[in-house]
Amino acid sequence: MPALRRGLVLSALALTAGSARADAQPGFDAIALDRLQIQSLGLSAGWVNPSQLLPTKIYALQAEYGPVAPGWRATFGISFWDSRFRDAVVQAFVDSLQKSVSEPTARVDASRITVYDVTFGLGLHYTPPNFNGDVRPYFGFGAAAHVINAEGKLINGTFVERSLDEIAGGLFANAGITVRLIRHFGLEASVRGDMLSAFRSIQGRIGGNYYFGRVRVMQPQGDGSGSRDQQR
Repeated sequence: MPALRRGLVLSALALTAGSARADAQPGFDAIALDRLQIQSLGLSAGWVNPSQLLPTKIYALQAEYGPVAPGWRATFGISFWDSRFRDAVVQAFVDSLQKSVSEPTARVDASRITVYDVTFGLGLHYTPPNFNGDVRPYFGFGAAAHVINAEGKLINGTFVERSLDEIAGGLFANAGITVRLIRHFGLEASVRGDMLSAFRSIQGRIGGNYYFGRVRVMQPQGDGSGSRDQQR
């Protein structure tokens, strides 16, 4: 699975590094899809506590795009964490298997079951209009796709492993604050909760953002001005 893991991360980096643009469609003028261009790119790290697993470190890359409505901005992110099921959870599973074994001398031995999760998320952040300076609190929500893989001697080659290995959809909510220290660099701290069918998790992150200096803003068609660059 290491090759798959590297491929997922490289693919996500390639998707995030490019600017996202969409042409405005009739009836969607108020959502300003033509301004979806990357405005900041950040890296962060922290701790995540998934249900039934040990707390572990999380690493994330996130990008913020232009406004889609007053106060609302589109975001894209990818995160990665690697953990294992708690010993008590594994032992409970082993005990249930042992009870179903008909041979009295047969013994089921416990072993570690590791899990890793690569998460791709699309969301919206809202910042009140009166916080448009260098300090911006926000809250948001969105949808995520979780690429989950589980491994362990106890489950290898069984239907349990196949049921844990999946691409699962989920929802998340987050809140945080960004502080721009200088023109192109700032800090961000956030908390986030994820919910999907396989597990729930809560996480806290802190990291840095790079703000791009100029953002291209498309003008409405027919005004003769085309497009222009707006200084951030």
